[in-house]
Amino acid sequence: MNIFYAPPKQVYDSHIELSGQEAKHATKVLRYREGDTINIVDGTGGWYDCTIAQVAGSIVKATIEHAKQISSPTPEIVLAMGIIKKRDRLEFAVEKSVELGVKEIVLFRSRHTIKENIRIDRLEMTALSAMKQSLRAHLPEITILDNVESVLDTYFDHQVLVAHEKAEAKSGISIEQRKKNKTMLLVGPEGGFSEKEIRMTIDKGGQVISLGKNRLRAETAAVVFLSQFI
Repeated sequence: MNIFYAPPKQVYDSHIELSGQEAKHATKVLRYREGDTINIVDGTGGWYDCTIAQVAGSIVKATIEHAKQISSPTPEIVLAMGIIKKRDRLEFAVEKSVELGVKEIVLFRSRHTIKENIRIDRLEMTALSAMKQSLRAHLPEITILDNVESVLDTYFDHQVLVAHEKAEAKSGISIEQRKKNKTMLLVGPEGGFSEKEIRMTIDKGGQVISLGKNRLRAETAAVVFLSQFI
């Protein structure tokens, strides 16, 4: 099954318009034609079974035959991750996080963050591709914050769990922690968290978690962390 994406502003009462790369992929690559059935999501939980009514240049107009609203994955998980220098590793983390059903992805600069050049548009395209590939209807928002403190202040109403290599091996994720409705998972950059950042997180109510005895790369830690909440 293939699904396509149209932002909410392109979803109307009776029809949806695909444009840009989505329209091109539908008509030029997959060879969809007028009268074909097509599945479209709007990134906010809307799932639409449609019939292509018109192909006009770079616009595909599809009639809505059936619409449904898919609930957000529960519990709601925010992944807050220190920025990784290597683009392919960061894109891997974004891709797998979306596949696993994360609600939001927050990238932050840390004391040990290596100088970075982030292209948010590439990460958003990676997230979009992962959403469609995994047949999900929710497109996570990707944001960048200046530091750990900004992350903690922004998500003050979330349970905060921070993965730290120096945590006791027995301090894994409990059943009670998995049941929380809103959780933020905090993963450090390649250089790890500074002691000051860890103390700040604990002072603000965060809980330090061990992901096991092995030392993991940041992108691997993010996937392992998230997978425990599926």
